[in-house]
Amino acid sequence: MKELIIPFATTVGYMLKVLKMNLIIDEFNKEFKMIRHGDYFEFINSVKGGVPHTVVYSEGVIKSDNIARKDDSDFLGLFNANPSLLKFHKKCYDKYGQIIDPDIPNSIYGIAALFEISIRMHANNNNLIEPRENLVDVINKLSEFKSLSENETSVLHQGRRFINMIKHFKNQFPTWNEGIEAMEIAYGLLKEKRLTII
Repeated sequence: MKELIIPFATTVGYMLKVLKMNLIIDEFNKEFKMIRHGDYFEFINSVKGGVPHTVVYSEGVIKSDNIARKDDSDFLGLFNANPSLLKFHKKCYDKYGQIIDPDIPNSIYGIAALFEISIRMHANNNNLIEPRENLVDVINKLSEFKSLSENETSVLHQGRRFINMIKHFKNQFPTWNEGIEAMEIAYGLLKEKRLTII
């Protein structure tokens, strides 16, 4: 299943790095927001990277084609978005090139990307949220639905704060290392609660 998560983690992680470096992303912002918020259908139609062939069984009907649909499950939507993710990453990389960040390793950027989309995917699959809902509310709704403790919810919000620190540095944590640690703990909680993508 690495084939499913690596393109997403790589692409969104790279764009988070672009944001941290305070580079102008106007050219890519629309698509970046689409994929971060799980708008796979819109992202695929905007980037036009093709759709892989799938066979899907749903409610007694088998569909075999390479067509993305607005009502595809989040998991299928993410799978269908992989060619567009690869195309989008290449386009972004061609613009910004290799970016060396002395503060945050690439693996943490990938975890930060997977953290947000995992939470959104589980909340959306349980019909808890509206499209593009604020991550604060998404975490609160998913935490209530999964009966997470107040401390566990706080751990997830610390992960969210680290993502905000990447996007809009406002000293959310005293150091980058403390933010990284908070992100690792938050993603570890998602894994423990089986709230990751796979």
